[in-house]
Amino acid sequence: MRGVVKETRFEEQLADIEPNVKRADEFVEGAEWTLSRDPTAKGTQVADNSCVWFLPTNDVPAAPSLVIYYTFDEKKVYLLSIQIAA
Repeated sequence: MRGVVKETRFEEQLADIEPNVKRADEFVEGAEWTLSRDPTAKGTQVADNSCVWFLPTNDVPAAPSLVIYYTFDEKKVYLLSIQIAA
């Protein structure tokens, strides 16, 4: 299982989407669980041979659909960016 690191940009974007910290954590809880176990299982590479992946998520009822961009190595998953799905 990998550790999860939320980059500063990710934290700022998440706060813009949901200012309530507890609710914001709920937005990404499921994604963190999934990505820490196998970052390739449900994610998709942005482009062939890219180190950046994305994961669409809609785990919280009455919350917007989100897209999380991330990268990973053998020990950690780095959450790079989060956006409301278009």
